[in-house]
Amino acid sequence: MIFIIMLLATLSAHQTPHIIMQPDIVAHYTQTGDYTYVVYLKNNTLYELPLLLPNQGVFFKQIINNINASVSYSYTSDINGRITGNYSMDAEIKTDLWTKNYPLIDRVPFSSNGSTATFTQVFPINYSFYDNVVTQINTETGIPASNPKLIFHTTVILTQETAEGTIHAQLTPDLSMTLTQKILEIPNNLSSKQTGTLTHQIIIKNESIILQRNLFLGITVLFGLILSGLLFLTKNTPESITSTDIIINKIYKRNGEWIHKTVTPPPTALQHTLRFASIEDLVKIGEDLNKPIFHYTIPNSQKHVFYILDGTTTYLYELNPEENHNQSTPLTK
Repeated sequence: MIFIIMLLATLSAHQTPHIIMQPDIVAHYTQTGDYTYVVYLKNNTLYELPLLLPNQGVFFKQIINNINASVSYSYTSDINGRITGNYSMDAEIKTDLWTKNYPLIDRVPFSSNGSTATFTQVFPINYSFYDNVVTQINTETGIPASNPKLIFHTTVILTQETAEGTIHAQLTPDLSMTLTQKILEIPNNLSSKQTGTLTHQIIIKNESIILQRNLFLGITVLFGLILSGLLFLTKNTPESITSTDIIINKIYKRNGEWIHKTVTPPPTALQHTLRFASIEDLVKIGEDLNKPIFHYTIPNSQKHVFYILDGTTTYLYELNPEENHNQSTPLTK
């Protein structure tokens, strides 16, 4: 039973891959998109300043003259290369019932050499136009949409060609604000950031699997030799040793480190079988493939089969006393 368990463990260890593909990081990169805006005011008694910056006060639409905004993008990596990219912008009115998009800027290219790239795009925020769109659609549909928002989307697509490979990056920073209210509300979060890596696949040998293979194979061979010795010692009389047994003993004596007895016949279904004329040829295949040789005795006969399993291929040598006793059977060097 122990021999069978070790044999199965040996087969399992040989079927487990000893090579692992592992990602290796060769470069890091960071993308940042930042919005800012300036609210220009009409003459009023509330604010003494002619303009307001983000988080500088309450934006009452009644006293707003116009709003100018800008989006700034920066890309930084820790590797040099040719950087090319483009960006576009659109405005989206989004409600609980419907959405509507307005293209604003169509694919503006940018490029640089090295490890950084930047651009800044200025654009006006004509919120009155979008307020009127919401009012018009509500009138046409007869159903007032709730929580209308105006969202500016900037889509940046970038490629960096480096000696280590190509980095593909994309970032879509957004700027949102309320519509159809007397106060213009703009969230405080005006920045977007994204990081990434350029990786390679490296091959790593799993040394533990190789050690398991050698250990299990050694233990299996040891138990095989012990079992072979016990079988030899339990023979009652010299007359019980046949000429076939003598040949088998010679095979084990010269090649015992490769051979393991088994009660399982060689597979036939869906297998490709290669037959050999001598045990020497089979042992040579076992050494080349680093595979154990299994010895199977056909029940109720003097026939012995030695075989090697390698995927869907079976390498086989059959010792048939009736056919082999009158022939010279090589037993390896």
